Parts: sequence; structure tokens; C-alpha cells
Amino acid sequence: MIERLFRFVIDPGPSLSLPVVSRYVAAIILVSGRVWLGLPFLKAGLHRLGSWDAQSFLFTEIHPVPFLSAAIAAPLTTGAELVLGALLLLGLAARLAAAGLGVMAASLFFVIGRTVQGMENGIAVAGEQIPWMIIAVVLIVAGPGLLSLDAFIARRWRRADKAS
Repeated sequence: MIERLFRFVIDPGPSLSLPVVSRYVAAIILVSGRVWLGLPFLKAGLHRLGSWDAQSFLFTEIHPVPFLSAAIAAPLTTGAELVLGALLLLGLAARLAAAGLGVMAASLFFVIGRTVQGMENGIAVAGEQIPWMIIAVVLIVAGPGLLSLDAFIARRWRRADKAS
């Protein structure tokens, strides 16, 4: 059961069974999607680390997370942005990372952006969050592709299976 879950998490997706040229085109598109989704979140997390003193104000006055105190929301959000953004850029557990960042984008748009502070501060930006949600779904369905650590691990796993 755990092995099957692990195999799903590191599955690079169906693009690996495409013809060679299509496989590499798909890989480039999927890498672009991973960078487009992961980099802004990773940068936001790094920025939060650099301005940690302002996080209490930010999560209280600018974009409060409903039902969470700033003391919980700030480290939780920062950690998620850093870890999920880095995992997605590396293509490691990329489907889970894309799902997590997709949920964060949806939360920004549908929850935080609908608070009074979120509306005043323009948090819900459809031009950002909706494309992020769409690419997250694409990455969940298609996987991270050939140019990912998931693909490397899957290749190693298949070789080990064939050898035994």
C-alpha cells in the first residue's frame, strides 16, 4: 500500500510514453509550468523570511487567514511556500507540491481575497491565481515530466524491479 502511494507520488506522468520528440516537447512545457507555479511561491517564502518581523502585521491586517491566528498562519504559509515551491522546481513529489500550491492559490483567491482586508489590498488577483490553479491541475494530472527528479527516481525504481 505504501509502495503504491510512493510510486504514485513520484510518477512523472504519462508523457514518458510519448514518441521521443513529443516527450521532450512535453518535458519543456511541464518544466515551464513547474517554474511558473513554483518560483513565485518560493520567492514569496524567501521574502517572508527576510522580513519576519512584519509577518504578524501582514497576517493580521493585510491578508488574515480566516480561523487562524497570525502566529500560526505566518510560519505555516512560509514553510509551505518554501518547501512546496522548492519541491515543484526540482520535480520531486511534484504532484503533491502542485496540489499544495494549487490549494494555496485557491485559498488566496476564494478565501483571503474575499475578506475585507483582502478586497482592500487587492489580494484576489484573477490574473495570477486562476492561471496558477489551472497549471496546478495540469501538473497533478500530467505529472512533472521527463526533466524531473521524480522521473529519475522512477527510472531507478524500474531498473531495480527488472534486476530482481
